[in-house]
Formats: sequence, structure tokens, C-alpha cells
Amino acid sequence: MKHHACIAIGINQYQLLQPLSYAQEDAEALYGFLTEEAGFAPEGCLLMTDSSPSLWGQSTYPSRENILRLTQNLCAEHLQQGDLLWCFFSGYGVSYEGKDYLMPADGNPADIQGTGIPVELLLNTLKNAPTERVLVLVDMNRSQIVKAGETIGSQTADLARDLEIPTVLSCRPNQVSRETSALRQGFFTTALLEGLRSGQCMTIKGLDRFLSDRLPELCDHHLRPKQEPLMVVNPPGKAHLVILPDAGGVPTAALAGRNGNVTVGAADGLDRGQMAVATARINLPNAAGSAIDAPVDRLPVSQANAIPAGGGGDRPNLQKPEDADSGSSDKSFLQQLVLWSGATALVLLLGVFLTNRSIFIGQQEAEPPSPAENAQNPPPQKSTAAILPQKQPQAVQAGSGTKQAPSSQQVWAEAKTFLKDGSASSFNRAVVKARTIPASDPLYPQAQQDIERWSLTILDIANGRATRGDFSGAIGAAKLMPDVNKAVYNQSKEAIAQWEELSKEQQVNTTLLSVAKGQIKRGVASSYSKGIQQATEIQPGEPKYEEAQQLIGQWSEAILKIAQLRGSQGKLKDAVEAASLVPSGTKSYQPAQKAIASWKAKLKR
Repeated sequence: MKHHACIAIGINQYQLLQPLSYAQEDAEALYGFLTEEAGFAPEGCLLMTDSSPSLWGQSTYPSRENILRLTQNLCAEHLQQGDLLWCFFSGYGVSYEGKDYLMPADGNPADIQGTGIPVELLLNTLKNAPTERVLVLVDMNRSQIVKAGETIGSQTADLARDLEIPTVLSCRPNQVSRETSALRQGFFTTALLEGLRSGQCMTIKGLDRFLSDRLPELCDHHLRPKQEPLMVVNPPGKAHLVILPDAGGVPTAALAGRNGNVTVGAADGLDRGQMAVATARINLPNAAGSAIDAPVDRLPVSQANAIPAGGGGDRPNLQKPEDADSGSSDKSFLQQLVLWSGATALVLLLGVFLTNRSIFIGQQEAEPPSPAENAQNPPPQKSTAAILPQKQPQAVQAGSGTKQAPSSQQVWAEAKTFLKDGSASSFNRAVVKARTIPASDPLYPQAQQDIERWSLTILDIANGRATRGDFSGAIGAAKLMPDVNKAVYNQSKEAIAQWEELSKEQQVNTTLLSVAKGQIKRGVASSYSKGIQQATEIQPGEPKYEEAQQLIGQWSEAILKIAQLRGSQGKLKDAVEAASLVPSGTKSYQPAQKAIASWKAKLKR
């Protein structure tokens, strides 16, 4: 009997990185769908978040060691040939020296190689599982430590092609994977869950079709930059493999779930349980090449020549039962054609008759009414009251002219025009304008929905600025938050108080790093050591911590190079003295210790 398993990893609270908002919620939502709606057995499903319960007698806290151990255990001990596996990761991802890494909760930006999880290691673990049915959905958030221009996701796509693991990247090159307070999820996960509940994503091709349409729509609806998924399938024939268990045991209503606005279509007749899925969140600033120039296995499924554009797949079968008999269908059509033609002719004749009835019945032009008729039906009296509108509650008198106030429709349209530049202040102006629509107006309910959505977008903008370390900008945006939703409004007030404290810490730490940088003298190992000592005063979770860790790593490497230079010159004592200044916890520490041992051995000879 085939089984269905999943690994869902979501990390909000990092030990050494800025926290994320909805990574944990994404993992929990997908885990809930698979175990509660899709029929996955909970005992075969692994949830790893900041607060997830233990499983199989082991902690599920998403540290590097736990993620690698539990993933290996699930693949080796809980899967067999033909099983269906989902593995979802939502959190930070970085690219270092051309390789992609997932950052666990204890990931250290100063030692990415030592504390990050190489995507290559994860994919190889999945590749070595007893089942060959593996799909990877990658949705990683870019950390502040990632430099502009680094190709996050490029290696992931190459590995997926080489290992023949179908992979969906949450966005295309030069796009950003986003989340929003309005959804309390990432856009990618929201679209993914809608698609799974709709019944239109039973196969990889169906999933690609749905995400390609729905993900940009979600971003546009919430006024965020476009985000489009990118599918990697090699060989292309795997696009027809099924990624969910047999839907026969899952009611259509359950598949529709909470997203009733999504049209539910019938799945195709392919065999079920043919594909395993591994998923994660990644921001792909520029994967190698564009989708059009990439090989066919790097294209979105809907663009691959090997996959028929309209064949089979997951489109609903719209044929009615009575259409099966072509003979009866043709006869019925001819009968209907005759009936409709006759009805149309009668309507046209009736219209001509009514339009020219005076000609057909010989009626002459009406005689003017007699004096008696005038006495019985006097003409209406002309007056100023009859000419003017009966009610002008919003008219504005200006001299001899009258200026009509704009309608609610005009007010609503004007409010939307403010949103073009995407700034917090523009959303605030839109909210202020839309709030002038009275409660009695038919547009009021829709306006209120937009007002709340725009208000949440202001909070998104503020949170985004705070994540980038722009606390003054975050405070400025949050102060524009209207009091539409009291809970969210109070949340913004609390955030402002927190950001004000962080802003003060940021100023102090910025000065500290500036002083540390001023200590540095090229070629002098002790100067780098002094800079490192000052940078280490910045504690985890404080502003500028990641920058401090980067500098510590760079300066440690510089000290090691100075020591190696002295060693190559035969100045072994000076080399040992310099290498001893390399602090522990950095990637240069172990090479420095080995070099010290070697130089000391030479000094004893």
C-alpha cells in the first residue's frame, strides 16, 4: 500500500538573523491542509517550526542538526517505493561562493558554510529516498546579508535539472518572493493552497498552470510587484505525474476549503500517488538565463514543447452527457435552429409594426385637443421649482453658478489613483479619501474592504523597512496607519515603540562599527584584532549585528592571510603570533589552528 508523507519547515525566529513574519504560518497551513484535507497520515508527516511538538521521540526545533537528522530519518525509515512525499521549507536562504544554502534557526551569517544547509545536500537526501517521486517548491526569503547581484536559486535550478527532481521556484529571475499582513502568509503559499483546494492541481502541469495565473493576480490585487513562478522539469514527461493522493476520497467541498472563489474543476484520469513533493521559500534575484532562453527542462511547464498546450492535464471536462450521441445532437440542433429562426422573425416583424403602426392602420396625425379637453386636462404650469432638481443636498452655491459635489463612485476612483507610487503616504491618502464615502452608500462595503486592505499594506511597508534596518522609515510609515482595524492599529503602535528603541541601538552600533573600521591598518594583524573586539560588542538580535558578523569574518580572514604571508617568509614566530588572533567561531579559525601547529612543529626542529 502506498503512503503519503510530508516535511513542513517554517522558521520565524532566528537566533542570529532578523525574524520573519509568516514563514511558520506558511508551514503550518500546508501541513494542516495535507493532514486534515488531503488525507495524509499525521504519523508520517513532520512539522518543524519554532513551537512544533516533538516527533518520534525527537525535538522538531528547526536547527541545522535536527533538520538534517529528521529528514534523513524520514527518507530512510518511513518511505518505500511509490510513496508520495512533500517537504516544505519556509525561511531564509543565501548564496555563498556560487552555492545555495537554506538557513536553519541557528544559522550564522558569519559562517554560512558551517551552519547553513546546502541545497545540494537536501536534494541528494531526497534523491536517495526509496521513492523517486519528488517535486521541489522553493520559496526562500533573501537575508540582509545577501549582496545585490548574487544569484540565489540559480544553483538550485541547475541541481534540480541534473538530479531530475521537478522543481517550482516561487519567482522568476530579478523578482522577489513576498508576504503580506493582509493574507498573513506568503503570496506563494497562499496561491499554492488555493490551487490545491481548487482541484485543478492534481498534476505538476496543473499546478504550474494555476500558479502562473493566480500568483501574479494575488500580487496585483494587493498592489505588490509582480511575482511569477518558474518550473524546472527534467525530463518534461514528468509534468504529467500526479502530486496528490487519489482525490476520490476527498470531497470537492473539502478541496475548495476556505477559498470558495476558486473554480473547482474535474481532475484528469491519470493514476494517483505518482509524485513526491519538497517545498521551500526562495527569492530569486537572477537565476541563470531567462525562461525563454533556457533549455526546455528549465521552462515553465506551460511553455515546454514536449507538453501539449491543451491536451489532457487538469482542465475540467465540460462535455454534457447528452453530447455523447452525435446523431441525436445534430437532430436537436436543427430543431432548435428552426424554432429560434421563427421566433427571431416574429420579433422583427412586431418591431416594424409597432414602429410604423400609423401607416399600417391608416391613422392620421392626431388632431389638436378640443377646448373641452383642455379644460379637463390643463397643461402643467411652468415654474422654477419644476426646472430645478428636487433635492440638492451636496450642491455648492458659487455666485450665480452651481457646482455639484463628486459622487461616491468618483471619490472611490480618485482614492485608487493615489496608489500609483506604492508609498505608505499614498495608501494613507487613499484611505482618507475612501473614508468619506457614507455608510448609506451602496459602495460603502466595498470601500471598507479596500480601506482595511490598504491599511494592512501600510503595515507591510513599515515591516519591510524595519526588516531592512530602516527603523526611522518604518516608524514614519507606521504613523500613517489609520485606526480602521483596532487590533492592527494597536499592533502598529507597539511596533513603533519597539522600533524607536531599536533605532537608538542602531545609532549606537553604527558608531561602534565606524570606530572599529577606523582601527584597521592594512598589514597589521593587531589592528584587525582590535576591530574584531569592538564588533563583537554588538549582540545577536541587535541592529547591525549581521553587518558586524560579516566584518568579523572578513577581518579574521585578513589576519589569517597576514599570518600565512609571514609563514611563507620564514617568520614563523610572527606567523604564530598573528594566527593566534583569529577568533573562534569564524571559518578562518580551524585553518589558523592547523597552520599554528605546523609552524610550531617547524620551530621545534
